[in-house]
Amino acid sequence: MNDASLRREITDLACDLIAFESTADHPSELKAAIDYVEQYARQIDGVLIRRYEVEQKPGLMVTLRDTHTPALLLNGHLDVVAARAEQYRPVVRDGRIYGRGSQDMKGACAVLMRLMKDLAAAPQPPDVGFMYVTDEEIGGFHGTSYLLEQGWRTRFFIAAEPTDLNICYAAKGMVRFDVTLHGKPAHGSRPWDGVNPILLLRDGLQALERRFPTPTEAVWATTAVPTVVRGGETLNRIPETVTLSLDIRHIPEETPDEIEAAVRACFPGATVVRNSNGGIPLLTDPNDPHLARLAASVERITGRQPAFYREHYGSDARFYSGAGIPAICFGPVGAGLHSDEEWVDIASLERLYRILYDFARVAAHEDQE
Repeated sequence: MNDASLRREITDLACDLIAFESTADHPSELKAAIDYVEQYARQIDGVLIRRYEVEQKPGLMVTLRDTHTPALLLNGHLDVVAARAEQYRPVVRDGRIYGRGSQDMKGACAVLMRLMKDLAAAPQPPDVGFMYVTDEEIGGFHGTSYLLEQGWRTRFFIAAEPTDLNICYAAKGMVRFDVTLHGKPAHGSRPWDGVNPILLLRDGLQALERRFPTPTEAVWATTAVPTVVRGGETLNRIPETVTLSLDIRHIPEETPDEIEAAVRACFPGATVVRNSNGGIPLLTDPNDPHLARLAASVERITGRQPAFYREHYGSDARFYSGAGIPAICFGPVGAGLHSDEEWVDIASLERLYRILYDFARVAAHEDQE
């Protein structure tokens, strides 16, 4: 295949996808992004296309064979977090594509689009499925999780999230709590007549810090981050209640139930409500043979061994690893995730394409043996 034409088409596809303001509060743009991918897929001979939509979150499944259980399943999300208007106007500069979703992860989705066209054209197309979803940034429950529940299974799942062409085999889970501390109102001039829940909050935060120390650098440990405090109505009155929100990212070795027990111990007498429990960890055995095959493809294409690493935030890969299916994240080089200067490296998109093409062909052959 011609290097220049391959790079040009992937770049053009990525730029077209970036132009969609596909945030959760713009359902028409989510639909337009999925329509774009579907129209591309319908020009490919021999693929099977299945469209779905759950609560205005559309998605697309494209397979090279008539199956709900492809040997390899490649996943990409077309939704993004909110951005300034100009960030939806992609800029190609210095070998990079700048714009919202360039790194996370419309650049990779462009790679998957070209990949499904070329794999479908092979004399014996490998058993590969392509999953495009539009709700990863808000949890993934109406996209990847829903499709898993509908019977879409695989031997190996890859979310093409940005990983600098390294292999992310584990990621922290997420659980969030609202902790309401109860006091006794009194006039601000007579603190002895009341019980100040803000002081209870102070004591609880100190206990929380002892239980989950705030790291000063990236560490593989559970973190408990206070994010919002609500309470108090007037300057001269002890409030009746104060509520603290906690964003907790936990390693697979600690369960949400164990973490809730720890939070309750830090805030005795408080009302503790677990308001999010969907961020299960990603955990795949790094010695799984699929990962070795992928690493071999990376080395064949790039000349280097990829790093195997663990991440602190989640992805849709967690749903498949949670179902006992080997799942990882593997994607291009970039920076500025969710920032004003998000970019993806174009050369890495081409390398991602070549790695996945090589891996899909080799993995399919080995699975048939």
